[in-house]
Amino acid sequence: MPLFANQAAFDDPASRQRALGVDLNPLHAIVDPQGSVLAYAQTGGMLSPQRVELEPGAAIYRFGGAGRPAEQIAAGAWWVRQGEFEKLLSFAQTHGVGLGLAVRLLCLVPPEWSDISLLVRARVQRDLLAWGGLANTAIVSTMDGGPPVRLPERNEIAARRLRQLFIPGLDGPGMTRRAIQIESDYPLDPNESLRGFLYL
Repeated sequence: MPLFANQAAFDDPASRQRALGVDLNPLHAIVDPQGSVLAYAQTGGMLSPQRVELEPGAAIYRFGGAGRPAEQIAAGAWWVRQGEFEKLLSFAQTHGVGLGLAVRLLCLVPPEWSDISLLVRARVQRDLLAWGGLANTAIVSTMDGGPPVRLPERNEIAARRLRQLFIPGLDGPGMTRRAIQIESDYPLDPNESLRGFLYL
């Protein structure tokens, strides 16, 4: 039995590319006239992903929504640890904004990616591997076919600097139940995550 529950998923080279925000969908790739992939689109992700080991007992937090149950949201890869979650709360309280808007600004989550209407808190049950790093600029295609819009990273500002986790493999069969335990989920007002939000 491997030491880490998600060792195989972490070792897959695609996991680091996904952490970097590379869109591996061939339908979105840049191709030559013969259809060969020249490059994949960059959509966001994190800067310089580093290996992170998560031990049993660690608290982790994930935001999602759009009517999906907590178990489905917990199968996703993007999480933050306790200290980063507290930084999100502090940012929201200091600036008088909703927690969802703090997530948008510090974790760089455009409205097109999530309505941020549910917070899931979980506890690591088995040793896990993750990629950790600071958010990279998010790039979003517009529905009308116009130029992409950008949600720029502001890592040079200490108050906006927040390390995220990308935990590959939680979407594998039965993995979520084996690797983490959902402790609670909290509904959030999706309107609060948009109040005052602008692409700059």
